[in-house]
Amino acid sequence: MPDNKDETIPDIETVRREIDRVDNALLELIAERLQLSGQVRKAKGGMRVWRPSREDSHVRQLASKAKATQASLVSTIWAELMSASLAAQGPMRMHVALEGDALSNWSLVRDRFGAALDVLTYPTTSAALAACYSEDEGVAVLTAPAPPPGGLINWWTALGPGGAMEGLHILAGLPRTGRRDWPKAVAVADVVLTPSGADQTLLCITDEAPAPDGAVLRAQSGIFRLYSLDGFHDIPPSETRRVIGCLPRPIGQ
Repeated sequence: MPDNKDETIPDIETVRREIDRVDNALLELIAERLQLSGQVRKAKGGMRVWRPSREDSHVRQLASKAKATQASLVSTIWAELMSASLAAQGPMRMHVALEGDALSNWSLVRDRFGAALDVLTYPTTSAALAACYSEDEGVAVLTAPAPPPGGLINWWTALGPGGAMEGLHILAGLPRTGRRDWPKAVAVADVVLTPSGADQTLLCITDEAPAPDGAVLRAQSGIFRLYSLDGFHDIPPSETRRVIGCLPRPIGQ
């Protein structure tokens, strides 16, 4: 039986004019945001350009407000805006290891960090990590530590007790959105750990140290074990344990 409801069909030219109006308003707001981002570096007073916990907390809040918009779209849009902002603030550079699925790694980086930042790629994880370690504002994107029984992904042990790169931390998981329990890749940099409000702390311990209650084993290599703990935990380092990262949980969990 036909529907006799009187539904008004919108005029296509009217709709297009409204879209143009919104696009022009968006451009003006983007320009204003970029202008403000140019002042951020001065306001930071020497702090690191990249603040991953602040960034993830902000995107999470925006995604929660945009109920009619997918979180993945919110994340992608703000990745590009923040990429342009970070590029304007200072010499932040990405060092991406292309071991494994190179196309997937590149896609993850673009989705998480946008296109404005300077990016260098490396055939091995060790090369990308070394390049990151040598720069004040360097960020390495590496394949995430493998779950048990593990494998050849053991770069994270260099961040652990007695490791050669104790100053670096795992700070972000890629992708940023979704319902994965563990990321495909992670971002590593010399940035102080701070909570985002929805975190899991990464603790590297040796065989001599007991695992904390509630800890989940994420990877194992030689005498080292990597655990995740729900929440943000400030655990003092020792010869047998060290917090090597804090991962904001994916938006959507």
